[in-house]
Amino acid sequence: MMMEATAQEKPRWTIGVKGGWGYTSMDRSNMGRVDEANSPLSGYDVGLQARYSLLDWLAIRADLDFMSRSYQIDRNLHHIDRVYTKYSNDYLVLPVMADFSFGGKRLRGHAYGGVYGAFWMKARTEGTTFWMTDYYIYFDDFNESRPFNSEDRRLTAGGVGGLGVSYAFPNVWKKMGGPVITLDALYYYDFVSHHKGYSHLSDPRYLSTLSITLGVAFCF
Repeated sequence: MMMEATAQEKPRWTIGVKGGWGYTSMDRSNMGRVDEANSPLSGYDVGLQARYSLLDWLAIRADLDFMSRSYQIDRNLHHIDRVYTKYSNDYLVLPVMADFSFGGKRLRGHAYGGVYGAFWMKARTEGTTFWMTDYYIYFDDFNESRPFNSEDRRLTAGGVGGLGVSYAFPNVWKKMGGPVITLDALYYYDFVSHHKGYSHLSDPRYLSTLSITLGVAFCF
């Protein structure tokens, strides 16, 4: 993202905000659950972005994101296709990436690669469940906040990479550079399962999120 440094310039900070769309899926072993299907869900990604230029083509970038990483599990029990659970999860995510840029003074392309840490802030479930008698099947809807328990791992980490493009407008302020518009597509994948598993059964679950954000930043 951002303005080109010259040999005469000192490394510069570029700081701004961003916001956009995320698309999350959950990777989990089927383990015999032939009646379950995982579905990805859309969400938000908003936060701060900071970049420190080392060279004309290399910088270090760190973001602070508030990100929804939600997914849905659908069940088909004896042809009962109304049963599902939507898992809504809010995360605080801190990616740190190398930013390799190329192009002209104003319009530049970017390739990112790095790691991130994440903290699971809030969880909520909603959906439809069922219960049976000898003669009837009853359905119940639910929508409730889900408390964390000993099976949850709230701290996780993973790898992040992606591509972006930025455009730097002319400098109109004396003490800082003109605005820089950024468009980034980043892919986050957990290396650490957010589910610890049970005492007698390992059941790892990994989230992956595609994030597309538009940002505005200023050089200092």
